[in-house]
Amino acid sequence: MKFWIGAFLLFASSVGSHAQAVLSGQIIFTQGTHVASGWAVVLTTSPNVQEFRTKSDSEGRFRFENLPSGLANLTVTGDEGLYIKTIHELWINAVKPNELSIEIEPIQVLGEAVVTAEAFRSTNESPLSIKSIGWAEMQRMPGAVLDLSKVIQSFPGILPKPSFGYAISLRGGSPAENGYRFDGIDVPTINHFSIQGASGGAVSLINLDHVQNTELQTGAFASSFGNVLSGTLSMEGRNGRSDRLGLRITLGQTDYGATLEGPLGKKTRFTASARNSFSQYYFRLFKIPVLPAYQDAQVRVVHQIDRRRDLTLLAIGGWDRYFLYPADSSASDALLYNVGYIPEGTQHTAVGGIRFRSFDERGQWTVVLSQDRIVNRAAKFNGNTGLEADRQLAYDASETTQRLRLERRQSMGLGTLSYGASLERRAYHLDLWNVRWTGSAIDTVAMADTTAYGTAAAFTTWEQPLGPRATATFGLRADAASISTSTANPLNNLSPRLALRYLLSEHWTANANLGQYSQLPPAIIQAANTAQGRREDLASALVRQAAAGVEYQNGKTYRVSIEGYYKGYQRYPFLVQDQISYANAIGAYVAVGDQASTPTSEGRAYGLEVFLQQKLKGKYWWMASYHFGKTEFQTAAGTWAPSVWDSRHSGSITAGRVWGKGWQAGIKARYSSGTPFTPFDEATSAIQANWDLLQRGVFDYTNVNSQRPSRF
Repeated sequence: MKFWIGAFLLFASSVGSHAQAVLSGQIIFTQGTHVASGWAVVLTTSPNVQEFRTKSDSEGRFRFENLPSGLANLTVTGDEGLYIKTIHELWINAVKPNELSIEIEPIQVLGEAVVTAEAFRSTNESPLSIKSIGWAEMQRMPGAVLDLSKVIQSFPGILPKPSFGYAISLRGGSPAENGYRFDGIDVPTINHFSIQGASGGAVSLINLDHVQNTELQTGAFASSFGNVLSGTLSMEGRNGRSDRLGLRITLGQTDYGATLEGPLGKKTRFTASARNSFSQYYFRLFKIPVLPAYQDAQVRVVHQIDRRRDLTLLAIGGWDRYFLYPADSSASDALLYNVGYIPEGTQHTAVGGIRFRSFDERGQWTVVLSQDRIVNRAAKFNGNTGLEADRQLAYDASETTQRLRLERRQSMGLGTLSYGASLERRAYHLDLWNVRWTGSAIDTVAMADTTAYGTAAAFTTWEQPLGPRATATFGLRADAASISTSTANPLNNLSPRLALRYLLSEHWTANANLGQYSQLPPAIIQAANTAQGRREDLASALVRQAAAGVEYQNGKTYRVSIEGYYKGYQRYPFLVQDQISYANAIGAYVAVGDQASTPTSEGRAYGLEVFLQQKLKGKYWWMASYHFGKTEFQTAAGTWAPSVWDSRHSGSITAGRVWGKGWQAGIKARYSSGTPFTPFDEATSAIQANWDLLQRGVFDYTNVNSQRPSRF
């Protein structure tokens, strides 16, 4: 059992705590020309409960003045109660005005409407498997230290794996199976020090000062999201202030930084930030083997062209370096062991993109153009001498992707149609030289390849009400990539999906979904196969998912849900050298799966999730989750063995209290039965010559994941 306790102060100054705050915003329909005028807007403050009311004007705008500083919930109601939307935990203070843009999805019904109060974000396509996390929730989550990958660990289905990398595993899937977007722009990783071929990393790359809201989906993904098997994380940016320039200085657990925001004219706002780490200095004091140093920068600019069109520009950069503690003969055995085999290296991440949106009388157009690039370099020398004669590893790899995506969402009578297409150009480079165990002996492995290819996709979704209580959503996606014969055929990579939603009552909802999703092999596997003349062995992995559950919402602050799921994997990469599924590959701080593979691995994952959440009500908020999950992949002998992401039992309880004009305290308790691991081959590892060259044990893959640590 692990406990995290956090308390922090969120008021800006003693002057601001006594001054009066301002909250303003606009209610906008995402489709059509309907204006949300005359809507009731109610603001409820916390912890001292006060209620403020107003109505939106002819353009859907509203404004509150003379507000007390602190947290508040906002509810907007329109069209005689047909639309009800609640935004929880808004941070209000006199130092900085809070400006909101509240987007409303039009409702289409057959017959008499059944009105429900949507206090929690959901979609017909993914009713239960979506979790929405607001800015205030991300800021105050205990133990998260402003790291998005740690924030989401309080939700069900998220593997609480504490090892290096903080890998984001969703419902038993590999971290390589996830997709990330910021303002609709694809982001290859959201953390510093991510392992190539996976995701995660020790520190967040995304500065939460830029994020207004995050949506986590662990199933039933939108058809516009491709190359994903297990989950998606979509972040919407926070607009900079419009009245004047503002500066925020932060001192975190591992870094310090500054965020600057403000207007660039009447229609343009920006947010810019930079951070620099200092963790490498105090890690040295505790003799931690790996000393990480990192910097990042982020810029977001939003331009409101006119009432119906906007433009968003995004740039993210990360620069990482990890080096080893300079251990000597007096160091502990554990320290000497770790610095003996862990390499040193650098990683650079860059993302740049632009999103254009246009709203018309029937719907919305979205165009996204972006480029992202990751460069990984690493080296290792026996005894950390730096001498070429002692070299064990030379690794130089890069991935660069240019992307273009066009989407349309529009009303079609009583249904809603979404469709679009995307084009990508991907290029990767790999130059690897390594001393490793090849299954029967220690040998050198050399691979070099530089390749570029194109991908294309088309997707569509149809949402159809089935009477006043039920809604059906059908989606289809087809992908093609010029990698191999298999990936080039879109019929091999079709992704149909179906979701059903039924309102049992005003507060209870039943949900179910079926779907098939495809994903290209990671670039590191593509490079390894191409370098060894096995390009035709590359194929897109498939997963077939099914999920069903029920949810209760009281329409204000409380929800409880239970959902069961099943995932069946096909055509998953099987590593030729290690004779294990890619799902069981062991990362070596640099890359996962840097060897040739065949698309012959099969797997399965199934589980049950229970989630209870009380949003801020008065002075308190809390949430509790439990997840039972089992993930297995077939071994070389055809038997089933647990994967490294087989979490079995995990759960967490998180709670907090607010008081005064900004104080918050929180606590989190977390439990996990632990994930399995593969033991060393004791006989092979005990050979002196093997140890002298590898500086660590040799894994016994005939007993893959046969052991499991004690619960924590």
